[in-house]
Amino acid sequence: MRKIAMFGALAALAGALSLPSPSLAAPKEAPQLEVYDIFFRKVNDYGVQLVDWQGYLANPHVELTVRAPRVPGITYPLKVDLHAKGTSRLMFNMPSELTATGATKSFTLTGPFDREVVRLAIHSKQSAGSDELHQWVMKTTDATGAKRTQTMPIRVQQDEKTPLEPTIPIDFDYTHDTITGYFSDPGVRKAAEKAVRNWFAFFDLEPFDTVPAGDEVNRLPGNDWQNEVEVTNAKPYNGMYVWFRGIQTPYSTGYPTVNGKFHTQDRKPTPYHRSTSMILEYDEQLMKLFTSLEDEDWHKTDLGQYIDVQGLVMHEYGHAVAFHSDWKGMADYVAAKGAGYKDVIDYQGYPVPLDTSYHVPGDEPYWDRLSGQNGGWRHHFPTRRWELTKLTLLIAEAAGWKLNRNLTPFLKPSIETASLPAATAGAAYDQRLKAKGGVPFYDWQVVRGELPEGLSLDRFTGAITGKPVTAGSYEVTVQLRDYDKSSTPVTRAYTLTVG
Repeated sequence: MRKIAMFGALAALAGALSLPSPSLAAPKEAPQLEVYDIFFRKVNDYGVQLVDWQGYLANPHVELTVRAPRVPGITYPLKVDLHAKGTSRLMFNMPSELTATGATKSFTLTGPFDREVVRLAIHSKQSAGSDELHQWVMKTTDATGAKRTQTMPIRVQQDEKTPLEPTIPIDFDYTHDTITGYFSDPGVRKAAEKAVRNWFAFFDLEPFDTVPAGDEVNRLPGNDWQNEVEVTNAKPYNGMYVWFRGIQTPYSTGYPTVNGKFHTQDRKPTPYHRSTSMILEYDEQLMKLFTSLEDEDWHKTDLGQYIDVQGLVMHEYGHAVAFHSDWKGMADYVAAKGAGYKDVIDYQGYPVPLDTSYHVPGDEPYWDRLSGQNGGWRHHFPTRRWELTKLTLLIAEAAGWKLNRNLTPFLKPSIETASLPAATAGAAYDQRLKAKGGVPFYDWQVVRGELPEGLSLDRFTGAITGKPVTAGSYEVTVQLRDYDKSSTPVTRAYTLTVG
């Protein structure tokens, strides 16, 4: 009996030792969340593609949907913390925060049918650069405290490989900045000039006939728009002449010079005023000027205590260059409430009126459709530096300017690959279809015919890969969709020969 009891005790002890201790068991993890794009592709493995268009303007955002898998055993609610990590230029839609390392955003999924629509974008670089690779970090905590961290790549296609500059000379005159001397600060000058040049970088222009020194007469205001001074151009010029002046009250603005004279080219008239003025004003007691043009500093301004000179001048100089009643074409646009202006309507989806002060309305229907931003206080993303938008530039054409439609913000999506090279049965094949234009987080699909057995088309990259099995001639039509819900898909037919 003692032996039996002893053996039983030893067996029980061995069994107990073979069972994992609760403290040593693998900890439970929160569920793995799923991220889908507008084409219903699950992007967790491939990641996200953003674009930084040519020129300094608001880039298109990418809309994604985050949800939990519909499986039993998930303990709701799920708290989700996102971090778009790698550069301060990354942005999430509001509510969110901007930091030196990237954007952060938090939300809660309350049940299996709950989901969160997340918009992700990147602020434009000041000049040319290279493609970028950043990271989406998603941390999930369930109701029991269990956690999980997921990551995926954020790729950024940098379209501006060489610096984009105006095609006409821009001459700046600070001679009459005698009231406040704001423009005696080199940082203020540099930021203001950059803002003006950014406008003209998008225009398709040739130099004008030379305006002789002293021939362009303008008037600049003093404080409270009193005590105007008459000024003339200090030197000859054949581009745009810009006067800068700081005043103390009542506000900043810009305007074209109205003196009955317009630019000519080869002695033929144009609709372009020969010069413009930019008047800068701010409350020195409550605000400080922010002048840094470093890409990683852009988020440090708040348009409250710190006034970003580049963004403010971009906005106010817009009145000088286009959004003003003294531009006849823009006055006609305002009178028509945007009706009949095809390019604007085709882009935004409906006419976009201007208010009585020649601003695009701040209501959501008039936010730039692709970027979700505007030159005002409210839009999808945190308000820091005001930027040009594609919508703003399209409206500016009403003043008479011609946009450079060869720049990437204005290119329609197209498939560039003309033909497919022949394949060999049983041999590895790797051919990537190329495209350009639109918003380049592309979706590729075969919509007619079939690829040879053994080959497949990657929906994200457009790569046709594999080993074809059978020789023959195969007719296939490929469809390209860019990341713009309003775009029309484009197709191209190919013949793929397998020998």
